[in-house]
Amino acid sequence: MMTKLRLYPKIFLLLLCVLPNQLLAAAQTATPASKAEPCFLVAHLNESKADTAAEGLSLPRWYDLHARLLHLLTDAAGCQLKVVGSPWPRSLTLLQQGKIDLMLTMSYTAERAQYADFIGVHYMEESVLVLHKNYLNQVHQLSDINLLPGSIGVLRDAYYGEAFEQLRHEKNYQPFLLYANSLTQKLNMLKKGRVLGMIEDKTQYMEWSQLYPELKQQYRLSLSLHKAPVYIVASKVGVSPRLRQRLHQAWQQVYGKEKHRAILAEFGWALE
Repeated sequence: MMTKLRLYPKIFLLLLCVLPNQLLAAAQTATPASKAEPCFLVAHLNESKADTAAEGLSLPRWYDLHARLLHLLTDAAGCQLKVVGSPWPRSLTLLQQGKIDLMLTMSYTAERAQYADFIGVHYMEESVLVLHKNYLNQVHQLSDINLLPGSIGVLRDAYYGEAFEQLRHEKNYQPFLLYANSLTQKLNMLKKGRVLGMIEDKTQYMEWSQLYPELKQQYRLSLSLHKAPVYIVASKVGVSPRLRQRLHQAWQQVYGKEKHRAILAEFGWALE
């Protein structure tokens, strides 16, 4: 009996030596996912420097704004990011295939939700019809564009609300819609007089109105067509459910906070 009692202090000392190492190992195992699981993501922006230069236009300021917002998200998630430029229709296909991971300014539709995880709202978009000032009195609703002696520019595969979705499928209206693969291409159609107007996000209309005074003199805001939030999205094929959840949490951490608002303020944009 005495022999067993004498062993207890030795066992106690042994535990004191072993437990700290076990606790350290447990702490290392419990490292946050953002640090324990490095990731590398590829994001799309609907422009490229080469394409913009080919159109004779400067890269719009919102390109840098969107790149900064993407980095804000991926930095918070502990991921590395590569930003690439490609036409909007092509990027939608690449997102479906999982060949790119992230896109911005995506309107929610049930069709897109099949392949895109809507990570979080980053902007409230308002689609507007911009027309040459000589034709403002002819168009009182979107369906009146068939009264114009020419077409309007639209981004291919863009979502401008239900009214536009119905109209674009009607044969009688198809000659009045001239499609572009990028926002820069669409703007260049306006500059070269190939269209009488275009459907544009209101904030971008205000942006290029300041950059190109000659366009501001000729074109005016005609109608507001659709207003809804747009999202940062992740590919359901290319990004695992666990990583998508991590991106959801990261955006919730930064949305509306100081860094987010500071980026928007730098470019003259508002959160609301």
